[in-house]
Amino acid sequence: MQASPNTKASFWSHTMYRDPKTADPDFKRIKVHYCKTKEVGETVAKYFLNEKVIGFDIEWKYDFRPADIKENASLIQIACENRIALFHISLYKGKTADELLPPTLKTILESPDIAKVGVAIRGDFTRCWTYLGIKACHQIELSRLHNLVEYRDMAPKMVNNKLVGMAKQVQTHLQLPLAKGDVRKSDWSKPLTTEQVEYAASDAYAGFRIYDVLEMKRKAMKPVPTPPAPFDWD
Repeated sequence: MQASPNTKASFWSHTMYRDPKTADPDFKRIKVHYCKTKEVGETVAKYFLNEKVIGFDIEWKYDFRPADIKENASLIQIACENRIALFHISLYKGKTADELLPPTLKTILESPDIAKVGVAIRGDFTRCWTYLGIKACHQIELSRLHNLVEYRDMAPKMVNNKLVGMAKQVQTHLQLPLAKGDVRKSDWSKPLTTEQVEYAASDAYAGFRIYDVLEMKRKAMKPVPTPPAPFDWD
């Protein structure tokens, strides 16, 4: 059975997945934590301390004021296999990076032992450094891994660092289009609507899932190529 075009079922979403770590049918859906306070964010961030790979994304207000932290780093999203966390920095009390950023979230993003995966991730972490003082380590650009897997054997000259959009990678590796639309240009500094929560959660989770598929494809190649090197804050 095929989903009707432009319905929710016709687009990729984190809601398609189930938590493999629980046998309880009432808690099978991937957990989404929408953290509206720094205190809740600190508690939730601790769930991710032992992860090896997390999907990462950040949202900001499109008509931001250059000096405003909350408009330039409004929402940070991270995801692992069974949960997603949305840290709504712009709603937290305070004005400085130290006042706004949950310490454990900073630890995770700066840890060399936890890979952060995403598209255009270096630009995202440049924003994190500029406004939140985060020196992110072990960043993996999914575009580089995508280009390696897709083109090494058929078009080696295309194995490069050119960015490939999240939507294209979702379509290629997860087999469904990613719903984007106007929601991506929302005011992310305000409390999120249900649609915004869905979009933000799916973006971070897509990064995690794409990395998983790309690594599976890379390891199936003969000979197995070396993965693109991660990069750190500099």
